[in-house]
Amino acid sequence: MVSTVVILFLGTLNLSSCSATKKEMDVTIAQVPPAVRAAIEKVTAGSQINKIEKIEFRGKVTYEVEYTKDSKEQEAKFSEDGKMLNNTQ
Repeated sequence: MVSTVVILFLGTLNLSSCSATKKEMDVTIAQVPPAVRAAIEKVTAGSQINKIEKIEFRGKVTYEVEYTKDSKEQEAKFSEDGKMLNNTQ
């Protein structure tokens, strides 16, 4: 009986942790905040911007940029205030 309660409790915890929804939407460079726009333009200078996504998750907003530089697909992620969170190639 005890093990059944523990399994049910853990199952409930797992479901509640999934309740935070992640909202993603494509945006243009004109739709991002000025600090983010400046950071994107600096990082992607001389590149082709392929996609910009605004991601809202757990009350925080980030922007993910996919771009091509020197024939390589790259990605950069920025906080809402324009700070770079990562840069991957």
